[in-house]
Amino acid sequence: SLGHNTPKRLHTILIALYIINLAGGTLGIIMMSHQLFQRQSRSVITIFIISLLVLHTFMLLSIPFRLSYYILREWKFGRFACKLASIIIYIHMYATFAFYVGIIIIRLFQLEFRRCYTTAWVGAVWLVGALVVTPLLLSYYGTSKMYQSSECFQFHREIQEAHMVIINYCLVGILVTVCAVLTVVQLLVIYRLAVKYWPDINSHVEFRAQAKSFFFILVTLVCFMPHHVFRVYYIQNYHLDKDYKLLLYNEIFLALTTMCCLDMLCFLTGIAH
Repeated sequence: SLGHNTPKRLHTILIALYIINLAGGTLGIIMMSHQLFQRQSRSVITIFIISLLVLHTFMLLSIPFRLSYYILREWKFGRFACKLASIIIYIHMYATFAFYVGIIIIRLFQLEFRRCYTTAWVGAVWLVGALVVTPLLLSYYGTSKMYQSSECFQFHREIQEAHMVIINYCLVGILVTVCAVLTVVQLLVIYRLAVKYWPDINSHVEFRAQAKSFFFILVTLVCFMPHHVFRVYYIQNYHLDKDYKLLLYNEIFLALTTMCCLDMLCFLTGIAH
């Protein structure tokens, strides 16, 4: 009976994760939007926060469709909506990562970024996502295999194609490398500042700014890294996944990436601001 219960338990975890993210993410977006309207801040970081708000909103709008599928075990919204819901979660993950990297670099090197440079960086991420990545994925994602209309998020079958394996390994390599480099540099900076300002480190703005910057690295390590590490394992062991258990584990790690939308609650409490 273990074989029967495991997928059921994994489905429950999946549903719970998405409900937490939907509730927490929506609350964070509403409260953060209210605070931004009140404060009317014009800082460089605010540009990133607004972009993250919009990005998280798009992703949260797709979660009820996912929940419907995992609860009913049937997709009722057609092939295009299935593709869109699948694509949004990946675009959200990589665009969020790009914005986090922007925030970390600005704080890490204490760059007096002009607003125009920040706007250009944010604008480039949006343009590439909207005009290049989304149309490409909509055109080619899930087209090389036949799928039943009642099924969704089953595009794992295409992951075995040579070009898909290469693309996935490249994405994993880039994210892991960037994250590892930023983590090491950030820890070295925090250590240097801790030694310099010890024992009253918390009274120094510079140290607090770097400690808050480390928050984004932690989110990346907790939310994005497990999915990418598991993806390598999944690609190599996909052929053994006869009972779709690996697929469900992959979906759980993918759901974990959406937990980054809770970052708005952290902004509000001042952990990351």
